[in-house]
Amino acid sequence: MLNERVSVVIFEGGVIRDSLDEVMAHVRKAVVLDNAELIRDTEGVDEVLICTNYPDLAKAAEDLGCIADLNHYGEDFHFGRYLQDVVRRHQLENVLYMSGAGAPLITREDIQAIAEQLRCLKNVVIVNNVQSIDFAAFTPARAIHMIEPPATDNVLGRCLRELGLRRILVENSARVNFDLDTPTDILILSLHRGVGRRTAEALGDLDWDKKHLLDARHQLLVCDQQLVELALIGRVAPSVMLFLNANFPLRLRVFSEERGMRALNRAEKGEVVSLVSTMIDWMGPKAFFEKLSSLASVVFMDTRVTFAHWKKKLSDWDRFHSDLGQVSKIQDEQLREFTEAAFSCGIPVVLGGHSLVSGGIWLLAEDVLKDKGLHPRPVQTFGPAQR
Repeated sequence: MLNERVSVVIFEGGVIRDSLDEVMAHVRKAVVLDNAELIRDTEGVDEVLICTNYPDLAKAAEDLGCIADLNHYGEDFHFGRYLQDVVRRHQLENVLYMSGAGAPLITREDIQAIAEQLRCLKNVVIVNNVQSIDFAAFTPARAIHMIEPPATDNVLGRCLRELGLRRILVENSARVNFDLDTPTDILILSLHRGVGRRTAEALGDLDWDKKHLLDARHQLLVCDQQLVELALIGRVAPSVMLFLNANFPLRLRVFSEERGMRALNRAEKGEVVSLVSTMIDWMGPKAFFEKLSSLASVVFMDTRVTFAHWKKKLSDWDRFHSDLGQVSKIQDEQLREFTEAAFSCGIPVVLGGHSLVSGGIWLLAEDVLKDKGLHPRPVQTFGPAQR
């Protein structure tokens, strides 16, 4: 085993524009600090770097004994160039990169296993996703200087693999699929009991309505007593379908499309075409959700595919309030009509992003099984869904 240092580099930052951004950032900062504390005490990890433009997070990281790399990037932040700069300035040798809330439920065992692989292997990149990563470990660290720096972290794993590093996929599970990109992800996390102390406190401050999510969760709880038809719409991974089928006596209606739309830049290029979204356009959202409610008992929908199909630059404010069902606060008329139809169609409808129809529903389902005193049957697959 080699003695080169293993460094965990966590990026967390952004531009806070409104009160909703403040709530999201508050929870994400708590997750980062809980993860940093866990990772700091993990065997095989030599140092934890927190890279952020939030001064309060940098100070808290230093108080934990981590290295704080405070930057002042705003709208012009470039992920790849900054990561290259961090690796160069801190003379890193083996790197595990994580987005701030990209793995809120990662375990000490997960980190230890990755650190051991980094020490024992060379010229590898270890990722949680084939196309669009939430974390990526790579060795040697200098490989980051041999690629064209990507603007976002989604394609970091692919860029390093194309350089010639051997790709290793971590074993598929709810916790490696689940991240915190939307309010819905945060609501799902708030129902989970295995979070850190700071995260639990931050989640306890939420005043968001959870009724639609609790109603959806109830359908999983009672599906062994009555027929439940569950609809999954969006970038749905086969592993999620396998897990639900293996652990719940329900019927699935799955409409999976545009997987990889972010990693392949299809959304950015305006190339996204969705059959479900075309039906919404033809029928109108009210008629669409009324019809859907006659076919399903509960719906989990990755709405970002529809938004990309519409080719609209919707604000975070509108997208996030749509997730929460706060119709009166949505400014875009088309999205307001869509959201109102979803939340008034008579069945539980949960709206969110990619994580909802991958790690989100998987985590929700695992928690239901635990409540029933059951052990989840594992799914032997690797490589989570493309985004």
